[in-house]
Amino acid sequence: MIFHSIRWRILAWNFGLLAATASVLLVAFYRHEKQARLQEMDLRLRQEMTRGMGAVSEVVPGVGGPRSPAPAVRANGKAAPRGDSPEQRATKAKQALTEIIGTGVWVQVVDLQAKSLYRSANAPTDPSVVAQALADLEVPPDDGPARPQDLMVTLTGHRALLHRPPGRNLVIFGVATAQLDASLASLARSLLLAGLAVVFVGCGIGWILAGRSLRPIDRIAADAEGVAAGDFGRKIDVEDTESELGRLAVVLNDTFGKMNAAREHMAQFTADASHELRTPLTVILSDSQGALRQERTPEEYRATLETIKQSALRMKSISDALLELAQGDAGRPVVQDACDLADLADESVALLGRVAREHGAKLVPQLEGAPVMGDAGRLGRVILNLSINAILHNEAGVTVTVTTGVHEGFSELRVADDGRGIAPENLDRIFERFRRIDASRSRHTGGAGLGLAIVKQTVEAHGGTIAVTSEVGKGTVFVVRLPKA
Repeated sequence: MIFHSIRWRILAWNFGLLAATASVLLVAFYRHEKQARLQEMDLRLRQEMTRGMGAVSEVVPGVGGPRSPAPAVRANGKAAPRGDSPEQRATKAKQALTEIIGTGVWVQVVDLQAKSLYRSANAPTDPSVVAQALADLEVPPDDGPARPQDLMVTLTGHRALLHRPPGRNLVIFGVATAQLDASLASLARSLLLAGLAVVFVGCGIGWILAGRSLRPIDRIAADAEGVAAGDFGRKIDVEDTESELGRLAVVLNDTFGKMNAAREHMAQFTADASHELRTPLTVILSDSQGALRQERTPEEYRATLETIKQSALRMKSISDALLELAQGDAGRPVVQDACDLADLADESVALLGRVAREHGAKLVPQLEGAPVMGDAGRLGRVILNLSINAILHNEAGVTVTVTTGVHEGFSELRVADDGRGIAPENLDRIFERFRRIDASRSRHTGGAGLGLAIVKQTVEAHGGTIAVTSEVGKGTVFVVRLPKA
């Protein structure tokens, strides 16, 4: 599904991160703004209380306590000279309260039983407001005087400053919060819209950036699909090899190249194997059909059967070599037995004595102890292959020297000859399967070009290395180095 794509996953993570960040920031801003406006309202109430308490004490006698004389006030709320008459003081107190009410602040005086002693015209008439104020003040049940205290509270639809003078009265300075609530609601809507806009704009930008970032992946996928469809020579376009995707493209190109080389190698291997097996099969079929087509003498039948036998042996040799290579390619584990290259080389020299004499070659063993851990049978075939190649692929009179010993901490085998040598352009290819430097001579000796490939595979399976040096007209030297036991 489309929502399982990497692009949608990146967009979902981007959306979640932006939404969480925007929510935290906008909520913090809203709370800060609300607190700032409430503090501004509280400061205003405190200022009005300071200005209006004198007027309240004048309008409601005894509000400051039973022993407190009524102070004289001017219209601005400040104490008036004692020379004013009670009527003048009352008039000035009412003027002061009128000015306070004109600012939107309401004033109400109640006793501790919620009985109203004074209420401005703009004060709320709902008795629950006064009950809530008394509950917030937590008035003690006793009738004794209390210390003066101020408390800022939020009532239903109002912000109020509760002032309890030293008596059994409560003075409330409050202001309606309807305008503040509407302003905060408008601010919340604006912040919500702004947050949504930021999130969606951010998601849009994230969608575009994700598309640009994932475009190389789409190109890599298209190229990989092309390779899978059969375009084995196709390469992924690498723009920035230093980036993660660039390095991935380099690795994929290298992988595709190796896969293509392996495919071509396998195709060539199959073709070569088919070609090698076709020759003895053709001989077997033609000779057997010829023998069946007409009567022959016993000697002719014997010659035909001998030819068929040789062709069958050649096929068996090729199939055995192919099987050994296939087992090596499959990672067949190497037997870990203690053996010595000197003993194995001595056996090989003894086995090849007759072959060397028939081809006019001279085998010279120079054997010193070279202990190793491995499969003695496979290592013995390595020595046989290298030695018989040196005998069969050179002219009569060649000297083949087989040397073993320990050199630089490794057990070493050397097979050297003073024969015709190998041309430099062929040295790097002699270990390839079905590779024959002299095809006619190899066919004459029965070789299929698999011997050196088996040698290299066996040596590497034992953790060793094989190297060859040669000079045309002077000879060839193969050096096998294996971990010393």
